[in-house]
Amino acid sequence: MTENLTLDLDLQTDYFRAADAAAVQKVMAAKDGKPAEAFESVRAKRIDPTTVLRRLVAAVETKEFEAGGAPDHSVWPTGPQPWPTAGDEGEVTAVDQEDPWMTGPWVVELSDETRDTLALIDRKRLPELAARWVRAEELRPLPTAELVQLIHRLGVLARRAKKADQHLYCCLSG
Repeated sequence: MTENLTLDLDLQTDYFRAADAAAVQKVMAAKDGKPAEAFESVRAKRIDPTTVLRRLVAAVETKEFEAGGAPDHSVWPTGPQPWPTAGDEGEVTAVDQEDPWMTGPWVVELSDETRDTLALIDRKRLPELAARWVRAEELRPLPTAELVQLIHRLGVLARRAKKADQHLYCCLSG
């Protein structure tokens, strides 16, 4: 069951709930793995979890333009990243442009702190949250009415995930 929003931007993001990373990886490993079709999800374009969604979390937490919530972590692809991570002292080598880390799709697990904050979204606050969130540079071309719908759907998804003791994930694709 996918809620669909038609925001005319490049990055496709599907937020969904699942029991754990293993369930997500099983779907992703299947030919044409599409978590939005396998799990309850909310679809939106250009609402990336690292920057844009965290601005919504900050708005819910009543922080001004800070990145709210804890960082997410990668679930897919499952192989080693082709670039050095923090603390690596290895040599930087050429990156294979066909590597799944370069081509996507990518799935990240949001922190339970982020899930729980989104689960707090109250209908009465939707207009206020949309008005605060739309001030983010990445969202300026989007109509506030679409943001209200998206905020509501993300809140419902988060509440259902929390109630079912599940986690929230985001699949990003181009």
